[in-house]
Parts: sequence; structure tokens; C-alpha cells
Amino acid sequence: MHRSLALIFCLLIVASLPGDALGFAGELRLRGYALFPAPQSVELLEGDITVSSHWRVQTAPRTGPDASAHLLDGARRLHGLIFSGGGESEIRLEVNEGNVVSADDPALSAQAYRIEIEAGLVRVTGNSQQGLFYGVQSLLQLLRRNPDGTFRLPRGTITDWPSLELRFIHWNTQCHQKRIPAMKRIIDWLAYFKVNCIAFELMDRFEFPRHPVIGAPGAYTKDEMQELTRYALKRHIQLVPVVQAPAHMRFVLKHPEFAHLRADGNNYQACMCNEEAMQLILDMYQDMIDATPGVKYFFASTDEVYYAGICGQCDTPYNIQNRSKMWVDFVNRINAWMNERGRRVLSWVEYPLLTEDIPLLPGNLIDAIMVPGRSQQWIDNENKTGIRQLVYSSMQGTEFLFPNYFPTVYRGRRIEGRLLSASTDPAACLARGANLIGTFAAAWDNSGLHEETFWLGWTTVTQYGWTPHTPTVEQSVADFIDLFHGRGNPQMVEIFRLLEDGSRWFEAAWESFPSTERKRGYGNSKGKGIGSNREDITLVPPQIPASGTLGREESFSARYHSTLSGLPEEKRRNERLVSLLQLHIGQVERNTYSLEVYLSLAYMQRYLLKTLEVLDRADGMLENVKQAAENGDHQRAVDLMVQADRDVADLQAWGGWMWENFVRVWEKSRFPKNRSVGGREFLFVGDDVKDYFADRRLGLEYQLAPFERMDLPAWRSSLQQITRDYALANGIDLERLLEDEGED
Repeated sequence: MHRSLALIFCLLIVASLPGDALGFAGELRLRGYALFPAPQSVELLEGDITVSSHWRVQTAPRTGPDASAHLLDGARRLHGLIFSGGGESEIRLEVNEGNVVSADDPALSAQAYRIEIEAGLVRVTGNSQQGLFYGVQSLLQLLRRNPDGTFRLPRGTITDWPSLELRFIHWNTQCHQKRIPAMKRIIDWLAYFKVNCIAFELMDRFEFPRHPVIGAPGAYTKDEMQELTRYALKRHIQLVPVVQAPAHMRFVLKHPEFAHLRADGNNYQACMCNEEAMQLILDMYQDMIDATPGVKYFFASTDEVYYAGICGQCDTPYNIQNRSKMWVDFVNRINAWMNERGRRVLSWVEYPLLTEDIPLLPGNLIDAIMVPGRSQQWIDNENKTGIRQLVYSSMQGTEFLFPNYFPTVYRGRRIEGRLLSASTDPAACLARGANLIGTFAAAWDNSGLHEETFWLGWTTVTQYGWTPHTPTVEQSVADFIDLFHGRGNPQMVEIFRLLEDGSRWFEAAWESFPSTERKRGYGNSKGKGIGSNREDITLVPPQIPASGTLGREESFSARYHSTLSGLPEEKRRNERLVSLLQLHIGQVERNTYSLEVYLSLAYMQRYLLKTLEVLDRADGMLENVKQAAENGDHQRAVDLMVQADRDVADLQAWGGWMWENFVRVWEKSRFPKNRSVGGREFLFVGDDVKDYFADRRLGLEYQLAPFERMDLPAWRSSLQQITRDYALANGIDLERLLEDEGED
């Protein structure tokens, strides 16, 4: 049945494709140009024109200075091209409302532009300032450098507008805080790819002036947020605040001052029947409204509200029906409150809402989590109510180090990868009749991935929000690489795949154990006390020889035989990844920092490879210790134990070098995780429901947690003591042993 539905969706999508969208490569790409997102209409003539620094930039009256400023700055920053204006050739920028024929929807028409390219003249026309801005970004993308230092453009006309109005990407700062210059760089590049909304999930990384205890040490101030909001708006991006409430509120409810507002005592969710809790949430909303002037939207998340009504202060029983009604009441109240303040509400319209309760919701609500798997009744009810939707594509969930962009085996299951679903989901939702207003490219911080790993996902979702039916996902990836890193980097796709494969191997190599670090959780979506066991991941280091006999009962090599058998192949893959990254870092035109982050991930993968290799070798040495002792070769027994200790010491030293550089790279764009500022310490308290990899340590060292749990310093100390005792008992000279220990 599911396969039949999928086939129907595919047929509907193909039937709705424009005639020229079925080619394997777009006309621009065939001519050697990249444009992202792919445009609606391209009419190329034969030949190219040449653009040089002698061209001038002319702005039509009433167009304003912003478009020309963005063009001049972008040409200098991206291409090193500075227009002197000494010649007769020109780039003409103009706003002419209604000049570009596009969709009937005024919100889409406002974003439309046309680029007309002929010898000596490039004309960029937008239906509005926003449309002109997008035309400028497209012109900047099209410029190709010639060997003589001039640039070329294809002759012809490009007419373009988005198919969907809103193109959201997601900043989730649950486990980190970006530096302001890093955020501005990200905003600049998102604008280049025509993103127009950022869902900024701040958690406690904002000061919340009405309740300052919530804000983490060093949190963004109201002034900083207002300045960042203005910066984004100048680039036609709305910085939309996301406030997690009434669930995912550990960042608030962990504080003793708010403990009495918890639902049934858990710090994950506030009691929805407590008016003080509601007023606290409204205060947080108001603080974020004040911090983001000029923004039209507000994301009142309502994410995973598992326990609506479980609080003892509620009058109705906690059951499926009442839980849904309470969620509806919350959203209706928040929506009316936001509308009074000029904000349109987005929400995760999902659990615990029942399909039959959708008509009770406000019609101007935006459902930010539409997916092809929604029931037809759900979609129909939203459409009848007037609710519009964002196609939700999660570009990262809980995988380690790097997202599952491409087909892979993940946790024992073959998956097709996130890029494929991102490329097909908008068309699939449209084919089922969803009243889409945009796309949402989610990227969660739960497992602590660096945001530089999200670019491919963010842009892919944006691509298919602009033109849902084209291009192929392979062309989209190629266009992104050409524009983000510069042309001439064909091995970047291999780098992405090697990173993903290495990350999946990294994750699968660890062994899980019942947690000794976290207490049982409160529960999950199925109820209190369900799914509450926690686990730690690590490796069990080689067993230390027993005192006296030097015997052992367990072999590290046997325990991890399956993982160790794949070690040679994984080492070769990692060596190629590191080599490719080192090569490309020296030759990409732009965004070298992304490759620095990728290299840090490659070396983290290598740390586990080295750990397995060294411990396997040490295990072999310790396995031979008993035989040497039984043969009376006491010196060899001691030498083997000393060598095993020395190898692990070298591993620790290499790991220290790796970690020092890892932190240095990551903190170029981020503040130290959960830092202390001005004598105020971060209050680090675990979530009573969620258990995230990146939330297992106060700082960035969550990345090292599986390694730390092996406690190799204690392992070495135990081995050294056994070695010392055995040497003394058998008259072995300890001088060399002591010298070796002194070198550690």
C-alpha cells in the first residue's frame, strides 16, 4: 500500500513538471554557469559578453542605493571585481513594479526579477527592492572569470520568481552560541542563496530582560539582537525568534526560581494550567518581540508537548482528547496575543493535536511541519481552516559529526539520504493539495554538529522551495559547490560522502551500556515512565593482566572483531578524506572555514581509528605476556607491558594534540560552550526527558565523552602497577621502566 501511494505521488510530480525540467542538466549549467536556486525561465542566445572593471553601475531614480551597494560589495568580496565606471558599458539596476510577469500571488511577484544581458549592457529589473536584490545576487552568481582577469556573462534573458513565498532555515543554539561576526557571515551567504527567513531558536542564549536569570552567561543582549535583526532585514531576511514553550523548557525550568511551574515535577515542560507559567512564557515572547523589530513572524514552537494537562493543577483528566484540546487552547491564546502585537504565528502543528480538532485553530496560523506522510484528512482540514504550511525537511537529527545527506546505512538500516527527500517533498506535498507558503530547513543542535556541516542541507531545501520541480538533486549539489567554494573543486562531493561514511562508521563503532552518568528519564511521547532508560557509549579497553599470574579472561580483539576487521579499509578512506581536504583548503576560492571544520571532523574520526588500532595492538601484547611469564621469560613479559603502556601514552599525546586544534577551529565561530562570564557560571542541569549527545558535558568535550569513559589514564596506572610489581617480584631492573614512565 505504501509503495502504491509513493508511486502515485511520483507520477503526480512528474506530470506537473514543466517541459524543459526533464533534462539532465539545465541550460545555464550546460553553458558553464551556475545559478542558485534554479530560475523559472532562461532564454539564452549564442555567445557570451565580457565584463570588466571599466563598467559602471547605474541606478534608476527612486530605486534607492541599497541594490547598487550590494552589487559593488558582492563583486569586490566574491570576485575581486571593482567597478571604476571609466567606460561606456554599464549595469543598470531598476525597480519597476509589475514589469516582471510572474505568479498571481503578490507576495511571490514582489520577489520577481529579470536579468537582460547584451553587449555593453546588463539590465537588472525587480518588481520591488526585494526582487531587485535577488536579481543582483543572481548576477553575482553568474559572473565567470576569464583567464585575462575579465569576466563573462551569457547573452540572453533570465526571468525568475519563487514558487513559494517563505524559505526558512533553522538556527538551533541549544548547545552552542555563535559569535556575532560568524552569524553575519552566515546571513550574507544565506541571502546570496535567496533564503528570506531564519528561525532563530535561542533557548537561553538571549538575556530575557524581564527574567534575566534565564539568560545564560554572555547571552546576546537586546541591543545585539536588534542590530543583528537590522543587518538581516537589509538583506531581506527576517530573523524570526523561536521560543520553546511550553515543552523543551529545561533551559527555564532548571532554575530553582521556576521549579514550581513544572508539569508533574519534570523540568521538560511547564504546567499549562498554571497562569504564572503562562505569564512567564508571554514575558519571554515579549522580550523577543522587542529584540526583533520589523519582523513579521513569531515561531511559538509548541514542539513535542507530550504532557499537556498532566499537571495536578488542571481540572480535566489527562487523556488523548483533553491533551489535544489544551494544546488548541494554548495556540489560540498565543495567536490572538501575537496578532495584537503585529506578529503572525508559526507553530509545529502536530502531536498532541487530533485531526478532528484542527478546525478549532485560527486560520492565519502557519503550520511549520507539513510532510508528505500527513493524512489526507489532516491536509484537508488545514486547508478548510485556512492554515497554510511550510514543508518541513530535517537536514540533521541525532546523527554524529556529519548529516546523512546521501544514501548510507544508519543504525543498521539502509536510508536514501536527506537530500533526496528535500528535493521531492515540496512537489509531493503540492501534489497532495497542501496549501504551501514555504519551506523549513531544520538543523538540530542535539548531537552537537557544527553549523558549517549544514550548508548543503540548508541550500538544498531552499532550492526546492524556489523551484519545486527542478533541477536534479545532483545538479543542485554541483551548483551549490561552484558558488559556495568556487569552481574547480569537483572532489567536494566525494569529500561530503567520505565525511558521511566516516561519521556513520564512527557512530557505529561505539558500544552502548546502561548509563552511569544520567538518571532514568521522566518519560517520552508515549507517557510517563516509558522509554526512560539512558545509555552511555564507549569502548571497554583491553583487560589488564591479573596480578601474579598475568592471566586474562577477555580479549579486546575478540570483543570488537567485527569493527576491527574493517579498520584497514576505514583507515584508507580517512587518509583519502584528510588528503582531499588538505588539498582543497589550499585552492578553494571562498569559505575555507567550512573545510577547516570538515578537517576537524576527519581528525576526530582518525582519533577513534588510532584508538582501536593501538588498543588492539596493546591487547595482542598483553595476550602474550602470560605465555612469556610461563616460559620464564620475565624480561619479555615486562617489555611487552611497558610497550603497551608506551603505545597508549603516545595515543593520549596525539589525542591531546588533536583536541587542542579541534577546539581552536570550532571556537573561531563559536563562544566556548556554556561559558562563565563576569563571575557568573552556567547552570548545567540535565533534561528530565531528552538525552542528547551534545548535552552530556558542560563544554565542547561532549565530543570526547566516549573516549573519556574508557579512562585510559586509570588503565595505564593499573598496568604500570602490575608491571612494577611483577618486575620487582622477578628481579627485573626497573631503571628503564622508570625512565620510560618519566617521559610520559
